[in-house]
Amino acid sequence: MSDYLFSQFKANEFEALHKELSKVLDISQDKLQALYEEMQQEFELEGYPDDRRLPRNIFHSHDESFQKCYEDALVIGVDIPSLLEKNNNISNKKTVVILGQDPLRKSNKKVEEIGIATPYALHLKNCREKLRNTRLYFDLIKVLLDAGYRVYLTDIFKVWVSEASCDRGIPLNKKDSIRFIQVLKAELEIFEPLAIVTWGREASNGIRSIKLEVKHLEFPHPSGAANGAWGRLMGKPATRENRIDFWQQKVFAHLSGL
Repeated sequence: MSDYLFSQFKANEFEALHKELSKVLDISQDKLQALYEEMQQEFELEGYPDDRRLPRNIFHSHDESFQKCYEDALVIGVDIPSLLEKNNNISNKKTVVILGQDPLRKSNKKVEEIGIATPYALHLKNCREKLRNTRLYFDLIKVLLDAGYRVYLTDIFKVWVSEASCDRGIPLNKKDSIRFIQVLKAELEIFEPLAIVTWGREASNGIRSIKLEVKHLEFPHPSGAANGAWGRLMGKPATRENRIDFWQQKVFAHLSGL
């Protein structure tokens, strides 16, 4: 039996979440439920099971020129939000949100269907325990889980789009960006978080634009590319151990005041 539960939403949470996601993604409630159930079944499997695959037409841009870019893109990324918590039969845990930017994907050839995953692919055991970057992400999250919090992971933008000729991402257009921000605001209200933690500048800027009445704690993205930012913030080398220790001190100091 796993030490942690994956996306065990309360019934009212799941229905409300689907209602918001359906404003930007054409996925039925039954299909969304099935996606989560399949990921739950894979939660303790070794290796890297394939992402669920859905057709590109689950998303339609409100900007005609961007829709053409979307259709021509080499690869599309879509992550559905996820919820992690300790498997200890406690049902009234407080929720902390960790907010990222978008579901980045990599490919050297055109992928016609969309691989549906979760933020940082933490529904996969190997991503939580073995893959270098995402193992650190989970170790940071685990600090909160082991302290008795539920952790809700989501991105500002649920869709990521590459260029047609390579897997370099292109910016979302203004119309769709506004749609995603509106969905995010309603999405966060569903889970009534005690606090919102942002990873990276884009996530931080996005949450500021919403003006929620929830305490916001900003961190650099935990990827290796942000080691310099972590080092400057901590005043010491951005080793794995230093980052986990710094995170634990700052987050718990923040939460203790709420």
